[in-house]
Amino acid sequence: LTLPLLSVTFLVSFGSSMLYGYNLAVVNSPAVDIKAFYNDTWSRRYGHGLSPSLLTLLYSLTVSIFALGGLVGSLLVGVLVERYGRNGALSRSALLILLAAGLMGFSRELGSPEMLIIGRAITGIHSGICLSVVPLYVGEIAPKNLRGFLGLMPSIFICLGVFFTQLLALPELLGKLFLSVVAVPASLQLLLLHCFPESPRYLLIERNDVCGATKALRWFLGTPDVQDVIKEMKEEQRSLSSVEMVSVWQLLRDRSVRWQTLSVVVVNAGIWFYTNTIFENAGIPMSQIPYTTLGTGSVEIVAGLVG
Repeated sequence: LTLPLLSVTFLVSFGSSMLYGYNLAVVNSPAVDIKAFYNDTWSRRYGHGLSPSLLTLLYSLTVSIFALGGLVGSLLVGVLVERYGRNGALSRSALLILLAAGLMGFSRELGSPEMLIIGRAITGIHSGICLSVVPLYVGEIAPKNLRGFLGLMPSIFICLGVFFTQLLALPELLGKLFLSVVAVPASLQLLLLHCFPESPRYLLIERNDVCGATKALRWFLGTPDVQDVIKEMKEEQRSLSSVEMVSVWQLLRDRSVRWQTLSVVVVNAGIWFYTNTIFENAGIPMSQIPYTTLGTGSVEIVAGLVG
């Protein structure tokens, strides 16, 4: 385990994966404040407040458009990693977060709920990209004996992102979450990621750059003798040349892997956005709900570390 390997894994997990966890839960605690902002803006524009049903609809749109953006982002991954590489795709995706942070950060000052909703959609696109690219990048730079360990880092940082969201929501701390805080990790990743090489596998198999792949492997692995790894990747390149790539639509229509696809969907299904409302309906006092959600976040981190 070399310092460059550990450093780049922590950097992309902090600058991308953690943001997914943060954005996943960030609209949960300030739901009342977001609804009040929408209602006040509507009153200033049209002279009357929003009806309860329309207010619920707007808030639901703010929450769910993140998932829709994630779907769009995940469908863009193939094009991005092929054109810009793994490192390049992550660097460019950080620009999306900076744009989203600006829109959400100035939405209240400019009295524009639309900016908040668009910003949420952009954070969703970023999350959809990073959920695929971060494990891909980490898996390709890690040697075989460390892929399991390093591959868990993004998942642990997702749990940390959710935990920090819940922590900042405590009355003793910020109490109200700032949606634009996401700009800080994204800026750090944008500034530092260019210091790390591209994925050796991408350079060799997709760019046919043997020299670049060799330099990247030596940098990541900390050893000049990487010929065995290069040989292994060349064999993989030859085997992939005869394999036909499958699109998402083809995968969904392929009956031979239907149960596998369904299993992945079921395992990844979960409830994150409305935990405060769920706990409130369960009879937990409002003053104790922030600590209850913080407890669920703590359990997730422990589970990730145990894994």
